[in-house]
Amino acid sequence: MNSCTVTRSEISSAMRGEFIPPKLHYSRVKACMVNGLRHHEAFAESEPVKELCSTSTEKVFTRARNARLIMSNKIPPMTDDEEKPYCIWYPDVATVDTYRELAQRHPDMRYHVGRACAVGGYFDLYRELDLLPDISIAEEALHNTDVTGAKEIYNHIVCQPMRYSVLDDYTRSANLESPRIATGLNGDTAVLSSLRSKLDYWRNWYKAPHYFNITEDNSVGEDDYGTYDSEEYLDIEHVPLLYNPLPVDLPTTKKDVLIIHAAYEGNIDRYARLRRPTTILKEEYALIRGIHHSTAFARWCLDQPKDRFGYDYGDIRCAINARFIMVNDLSRITPPYEYIPFMIWWPLLPQENTLRELVRRVPRTRRQVAMTCIAADYKRLWDELTPEPDPLLWKQATQCANPNYYVEDLERRAATLGIDLRASPKERDWVDHECARRDKEPTTTLLAPAIRTGWEGEVADFHDDDGSIYPGRYQANAAEWEVYIAVTDEVRESLWNTGYARSYDNHVAYQQDCKE
Repeated sequence: MNSCTVTRSEISSAMRGEFIPPKLHYSRVKACMVNGLRHHEAFAESEPVKELCSTSTEKVFTRARNARLIMSNKIPPMTDDEEKPYCIWYPDVATVDTYRELAQRHPDMRYHVGRACAVGGYFDLYRELDLLPDISIAEEALHNTDVTGAKEIYNHIVCQPMRYSVLDDYTRSANLESPRIATGLNGDTAVLSSLRSKLDYWRNWYKAPHYFNITEDNSVGEDDYGTYDSEEYLDIEHVPLLYNPLPVDLPTTKKDVLIIHAAYEGNIDRYARLRRPTTILKEEYALIRGIHHSTAFARWCLDQPKDRFGYDYGDIRCAINARFIMVNDLSRITPPYEYIPFMIWWPLLPQENTLRELVRRVPRTRRQVAMTCIAADYKRLWDELTPEPDPLLWKQATQCANPNYYVEDLERRAATLGIDLRASPKERDWVDHECARRDKEPTTTLLAPAIRTGWEGEVADFHDDDGSIYPGRYQANAAEWEVYIAVTDEVRESLWNTGYARSYDNHVAYQQDCKE
């Protein structure tokens, strides 16, 4: 957004409910305007806002205004479904009488009212509504049990033999006609506590896209407040979910770490259950790693819709083909020979005949086949290929189990051709230069105080100088997560209070020895 066309002061004034800013078609300005409408009754009731809502084709402003009026115990006329808000319980809760009347006037909003009951603790009204046991209402109630009545709503729902998914926080919709049967709570609800975190709309707008936006204001604020959902830590009491079977009812809605970890390990059952409708930040890098390490996971991902992976589909498909090549299947290496991977020798080594056939079908794979010959010590195929010497092949050769044969061959032919093998491989191979790294997945001794994901999460390496051994720009490496999972509960608790440490530190070793 060009800051010359609308100022920070103008946008902030909208959030404070002072006036309507220009450039409402800008997504950031629109979000801040919606935020102002939801938080300020006088602003929502003002004549300029009434005129805006009556003339604008952007119904989001009308929905925000109507939400504010409902929360202020005023039920507005809503003749069009596009004017009906989804979230009618934040930032304020209306009275029980207001919600009762709203459900009577607009029966299609009964489940929204039921959700508001879970926030306000209106158990009697909830029972009057006679709703199907909806898992989003149950999750809202579970995370709001400090309010009288919320626990009763939760218990009332979870004791039912069948549960349903009526409200969908991802799409802000209610499936009233044919709700999906749900087996249990799965962390797919934007609960009240998550709505209280705020994102500085001016400095951190790049973080705004999110799978949840039930208030339609992207959780903007004038300053950051709390921890934005995609950067939530996994609470220490929920860390065992990483290494134990998942319960029927997931006890947390902060499941992004669990999604990334399931993808990273290539765990089909966990990932299929936990994943969200759209990929979350860094999920694609974890998926690529999991695919490289699991044939079954690669095969499952192959059958998923392309649009599931969006712009990352090409990298995902390259990873799938890489795994299949490593287990000696070339059935999908067919014209027009798209999605041809470079890394095809780790974590498994394909057979020599597989590589010979690969380079016959796709001559441009000669270089990665040569890299694999070095890793697997396939001297016969190497001699057949006689690949052109280059720094990446030489780097690979200097680190292999039989360096003399390949190094000597490369150096001899490079001298004849006038090729400098000691030039930086990165100059030619900005993407693939890390594939020759001996330690493909470095471990760490660093113990973080908690596991988190999001923009600052540790699972994907975002340093340009490091690159990736896999398709795509960045490499997923959960080394910090792995050591955090491995240590004792006592060590984790001390880290939560004291901060970072090293796994070999005396006090860490002592606590682990005591546990043993």
